[in-house]
Parts: sequence; C-alpha cells; structure tokens
Amino acid sequence: MRVYEPTPSTGAATIRQYGELADRGGDPEAAARAWTDAGFDDEATAQWLAARCFDPQAARALADAGVTAAQAAKRTRDGGGNYLDTIAFKVANGDLTPRQGAARTLSSR
Repeated sequence: MRVYEPTPSTGAATIRQYGELADRGGDPEAAARAWTDAGFDDEATAQWLAARCFDPQAARALADAGVTAAQAAKRTRDGGGNYLDTIAFKVANGDLTPRQGAARTLSSR
C-alpha cells in the first residue's frame, strides 16, 4: 500500500516570527514560498531560521549534506569575514560553502 505524505509547506506567519532577516526586507509570503519550494515545512523552516540560516537554498544544501539545523547552529569563526556566527549563517552568507559548513559540524572547534 502506498502512503502519501502531505507536501511540506511554510506559511508567512513562520517567516514573520523571525523579522526582516527571514524575509530579507521583502514580502513574507514570497519568502514562505521560497522555503516551501526548497522542501521545508513550518517546523523545519523555524528550526533553520533559529539557526540563523536565512536562505532556503543554503538550508537545503546543508540538509542534503546530512546536516541538521541544530548542528548548523554551532558557532564558528571559520570561513570568510573573520567574525563569529553560526555555520548556517556563514553558509547562507556565502562565507562557507555547504560542504565546508558540513565539515565544520563535525569539528570540535
């Protein structure tokens, strides 16, 4: 018997909870569609936003590499910019590649 799962969906209310960084100063509905298109539901989107990953494509790349939002919430100085922030933020900001970010989640630094 085939089991059908509902299609993941993110609502604008989830995006609004995280403010301008989550919607990048644009329409929360459009940001919610981008997270939905990346395959995230409200709960997963909220976890990635809490980890400071404000780009759904960066979150998707990390998730596809086997990284959870909790792992990506780990702080690092590695990568470009010489600042301390989460791995998720640095990948979303382009200061680490998803592969580098995934490697950092395994590091004890």
